Amino acid sequence: MENLKYRIIYEYEFRRGTSAAETTRRVNDVYGGHVAKENTVRFWFQRFRSGYFDLQNKPRGRPETQVDNEVLKAIVEADPSQTTSELAAGCGVSDKTVLIHLKQIGKIKKLERWVPHELTEANRQTRVDCCVTLVNRHNNEGILNRIITCDEK
Repeated sequence: MENLKYRIIYEYEFRRGTSAAETTRRVNDVYGGHVAKENTVRFWFQRFRSGYFDLQNKPRGRPETQVDNEVLKAIVEADPSQTTSELAAGCGVSDKTVLIHLKQIGKIKKLERWVPHELTEANRQTRVDCCVTLVNRHNNEGILNRIITCDEK
């Protein structure tokens, strides 16, 4: 059973005036084993006594970062040769945070420049055009026949 259901039982028993120890015993008798810990029940009873009856967990986790991905993307596209240290100093965060956000916007470092991780349609077409040009040159001029390779012998 999930925690919320146990908390509902704790609240019910609290409102009935049952002690934390008795509530723990009852829950463990009904659901078996050591499902409820007395310290946990006491914790919830203390919250109920203080008037706090919200049974959901409080939100936890990492705080929101102060880096806006759109702003970072604009900075990188304006000058793709910046280092992560320069970007971090400009955004007021750590290098690691900048790297995480660069990954989120799909940028990787290649040849000392930040470039899109995924090829755009224009990038793909440029590669196809280069390949077609090389094949046509070979068919017309035989450029591959002029390549000299040497063996160690």
